[in-house]
Amino acid sequence: MSWISPRVIRGNRGDIASRYCILSELIAAGVDVHVVFATRPEHVPSALRGRVVSYGPIYNLWPRVEGLRAFFRSRYVVWTGGLDLQDDSSLVKLVHIWIVFASYRALGLRILLAMQGAGPLTTPTGRWLARRVLALVDAALLRDRGSFELIAGLATQEKLVLAHDGIFLSGLSADSEEGFEQRAPLEARLRIGLNLRLWFHFASSWIPYQFARDRYRARAEESMSRIVDSLASLIRHLRREHNAEIVLLSMYEPDIEPWEDDQPLLDRLKVLFAEDDGVVLFRDDVTIESFASTIGRLDLMIGTRLHSTLIALRMGVPALHIAYTGKGRAIYCDLGLADWLVGIEELLDSPDLLIKMADEVLSNPDAPARVTRLVAKAVDENEKALRAAIARMEMS
Repeated sequence: MSWISPRVIRGNRGDIASRYCILSELIAAGVDVHVVFATRPEHVPSALRGRVVSYGPIYNLWPRVEGLRAFFRSRYVVWTGGLDLQDDSSLVKLVHIWIVFASYRALGLRILLAMQGAGPLTTPTGRWLARRVLALVDAALLRDRGSFELIAGLATQEKLVLAHDGIFLSGLSADSEEGFEQRAPLEARLRIGLNLRLWFHFASSWIPYQFARDRYRARAEESMSRIVDSLASLIRHLRREHNAEIVLLSMYEPDIEPWEDDQPLLDRLKVLFAEDDGVVLFRDDVTIESFASTIGRLDLMIGTRLHSTLIALRMGVPALHIAYTGKGRAIYCDLGLADWLVGIEELLDSPDLLIKMADEVLSNPDAPARVTRLVAKAVDENEKALRAAIARMEMS
């Protein structure tokens, strides 16, 4: 029975990595994934690179001829990772996914949500649309307890399974020999990754962010300037007290979605350390395997985008998350890492919180072993949940 993976992912390394791991696990389970929609073959495991087709217009609402043919040859849809069931960025997103899923059902396909997040759903319209979407789904593996509890009030609970993010599956390793991280750190320094994303701009609206960028960015500017200042203080501390090399990492591939890229904020940070060669911008356009390997060679990751920290954890690297929505807090609490989490509002109020947290992790020799234990448990639970869901879908 053939499976198809059609969710649109453009440039977002976190979603690419999550999909990569989910597809790798499907391959390991003997599932026939015969087509994946992607912008680049390198975004999927090597076994599937000859099966990649390009997205169609309106976020693949209307696939191109090759894609349409693939749907007619399929029986199941695996909708991989991400956070589509939410209304804080735009209600249009929920309308789009409802129409897309309805078209899949019209073709006779069954739908598996694999390691999806959910929330916030704060508006009556958002919750109504989420119910309509979930009514079209056959099974949903939800990546954290917060998502599960939210969706449990909107869908038949027999469809729902509590799991973890897709990154906690097979596929990625720290063995890639690509990437700038192969050079030795100067003076055998510690190497610490730092990611920062734009936030404070979303609001429940019918207008997606990408169609009102200036207004949304203006809304975010004051708070983001304070966050940049807080992280600059953190960098100065890490450089002074730990002689650490700081690697500024965007979670978007270069020049793919400039309006969503983290790079402008990282550039602002680098300008503050223009004369310091111990603060490095990572701009390389590399495969997802090499990007994960780059993170895997860090001693610590500090990230705002959730997957900058989840990839680090999957690679065995301690990671501190600056949580900007409930999804990060829920996932870190589920993993048993609530003490490695700081809310973005807390950081605004108390910039030294993150400095103290980083010092504690760097001084704790047991931190990597803690990561290894927690990740092994999450991977085992995820593998069992995904394989059981596949079996139920294919038997019914």
